[in-house]
Amino acid sequence: MATSETHFIFNNNMYIQHHGVAMGAPLAPVIADIFMAHLETSLMDRLIDLGVCEWYRYVDDTFVLVSSLTDITNILSILNNFHSSIKFTHKEENYNKLEFLDIQVIRSPEQQRFETTIYPSIVSMVNHALNICSTYTSLAAELDETRRIGVNNDYPLSFIDTVIGIQISHYREKLYGQSKLTNIEVDKNKKQIYVETPFVSSCTLELKKKILHLTNKIQPDLDVQFFMKPPPSIQTLYQTKDPIIKHMCSDVVYHIKCIDCNQGYIGKTERQCYRRLIEHGASESIFIDQQQQA
Repeated sequence: MATSETHFIFNNNMYIQHHGVAMGAPLAPVIADIFMAHLETSLMDRLIDLGVCEWYRYVDDTFVLVSSLTDITNILSILNNFHSSIKFTHKEENYNKLEFLDIQVIRSPEQQRFETTIYPSIVSMVNHALNICSTYTSLAAELDETRRIGVNNDYPLSFIDTVIGIQISHYREKLYGQSKLTNIEVDKNKKQIYVETPFVSSCTLELKKKILHLTNKIQPDLDVQFFMKPPPSIQTLYQTKDPIIKHMCSDVVYHIKCIDCNQGYIGKTERQCYRRLIEHGASESIFIDQQQQA
């Protein structure tokens, strides 16, 4: 059930994904880790025979060391034949350098060791700009530079802008909804307002231009700042867990009234409520009746 009949929304239409899970779903990394562990257990002996010396993995990204005489196509053939829905790709080192996630690994043949340095991703570059830039001007310049670097590395511009919008939204949420762009130098003669807009590819950028153009004409002393909001995730559209019955909740404060007098007892427990109440003398049949009614 976790990897079949999965629902997702694209362009305001709902679809059923018959195989696998959607990217970003809570179960995705767990299932990927389980599958890759199964693959490694099943194929590792054969991979070692083909020349694999070291195999390191982060979820479904692998960093593999092979002998100099190894034919990579043979390794890819074994991996890609393991499951019909799985497709492995590979990237080989270039001038003794290879990028892996946000790290660049440098092989030093002379010293016979590996060195690592930062290989910035789109997400890390955006977060770096948000954390460091103290003015809107410098932030805009850094984000433009991020777009330029991303486009030069074959990232779609729409993807880059989506990442920027998501990271800005996350950045604000860390301050309980307040703008994270604090301590920013602005024109004190202009009144600032913040507008949060959903990010829908080029439509959002076009809307932003029109609003700014209209604002400059009608009220030039107004400084409008935009924050892109990512579309709602699939998780928000479905209730992934059944509600917990009241007496099955844990970490609760409870109140017990005495049946012989008007006195009461207030207690707190980290365990399930009904277990603690049974210790106080409550009957288990009461909770069974409540569960059947629920």
